[in-house]
Amino acid sequence: MHDLGGMHGFGPVTIEEAEPVFHEPWEGRVWRMVRAVIGPGTTTDRIRYTIEQMPPGDYLAASYYERWLWAVERLATEQGLLDSSDRLPVIERPSPVTPTWSGRFQPGAVVRVGNPVTTGHTRVPRYLRGHVGRVERIAFAWPNPGESAEKGVYGQPELVYTLAFAGRELFGAGADHTLTADVAERDLEEP
Repeated sequence: MHDLGGMHGFGPVTIEEAEPVFHEPWEGRVWRMVRAVIGPGTTTDRIRYTIEQMPPGDYLAASYYERWLWAVERLATEQGLLDSSDRLPVIERPSPVTPTWSGRFQPGAVVRVGNPVTTGHTRVPRYLRGHVGRVERIAFAWPNPGESAEKGVYGQPELVYTLAFAGRELFGAGADHTLTADVAERDLEEP
């Protein structure tokens, strides 16, 4: 449910002129709770995965920070922050690193984005699944988001590629732009 980009029936994305970071003061407090309370005890992907567990009707009716608050409440309970139980140990957030190993694909290669079926967490945008793009570069190495979401600790790093897609490949003949996206190696296949 996390990625609705490119889906039919949701209309265009509204871009707000001079959009503030927070529309209401409580949104800033929710952001701070995620950063100061939840962030040190779990992974970014675990937070995303938790948000994705919202009932679809609630998710679609909620604002961005209402979704975050929903996840904060659940993760705080999971981590024992709301009672006297032992807290989970603090984990260190990794930084994207330049890989020291070669990947399956090189810049210029044509690849197809897979269509993973999972009940867990994936970072493959729905509008890219099954489409063909070109590798622009090996971007970085980053822990597998599915593993990080499931375990709540950062998993083994994997290669992430920056891919370029012709707009017409994704959105039809009228789209004359190029879209770039970062996709993990495990989610790519030969076309």
